[in-house]
Amino acid sequence: MRLTKRFNLRPDEQVVAVIRRSVLAYAGPIALALFSLFLAFFLIVPLFARGRFGTALFALLIVLGVYLAFRALWFWYWTAFIVTNSRIIDTDQRGVFHRRISEARFEKVEDIAIEIRGITATLFHLGTVRIQTTGGHATIEIRTVPRPELVHELLSRLRGQTKQTPVEQKGSGEVRPSAAAPAPPTWNLSRLPPHELNRLREQINVEIQRRGGGPSVTRT
Repeated sequence: MRLTKRFNLRPDEQVVAVIRRSVLAYAGPIALALFSLFLAFFLIVPLFARGRFGTALFALLIVLGVYLAFRALWFWYWTAFIVTNSRIIDTDQRGVFHRRISEARFEKVEDIAIEIRGITATLFHLGTVRIQTTGGHATIEIRTVPRPELVHELLSRLRGQTKQTPVEQKGSGEVRPSAAAPAPPTWNLSRLPPHELNRLREQINVEIQRRGGGPSVTRT
């Protein structure tokens, strides 16, 4: 099952990226697992020649190698940042049977920092991505990430998009006009004096003739 299927995402939430540690972070356990398997098959003849003791030792080396390889793969798979368009889900595998999951919504993210430290990290371009939430009460991080500056750029862009104030509220059917349109002026002709009515009638006749003619307004 895919890692993202284990988390309940909202209908409008989409997974943007899954960020995992580099396999170099598990180079030690992987090397030890390969050495254990190599040693078991390299000494298979003398070990089996010793009877039950040699057979038990051979089986022990095989089990140790498989366990170390499985453990490294298990830790690599379950230690990740799941980045969606609205939050960051941090799943941290701290033991074979110990896992911690936390999250940080982009509107609560206060600072995103990266750190590249050491010769190995500099040579292989690995770093730590650290996320500080509002108020400084929670910090989530993932170490030994390949190309941490690209991760920083992605998270900063999603954070900026989330914190932008929308012009319209999505999902609401209410339309709020920004300002009421002024009402057109109304004329009460019954209150105008006769000379004002004659002047208004003359102006209307001139405008009608200018626009191509038509019935003129006559005195009643």
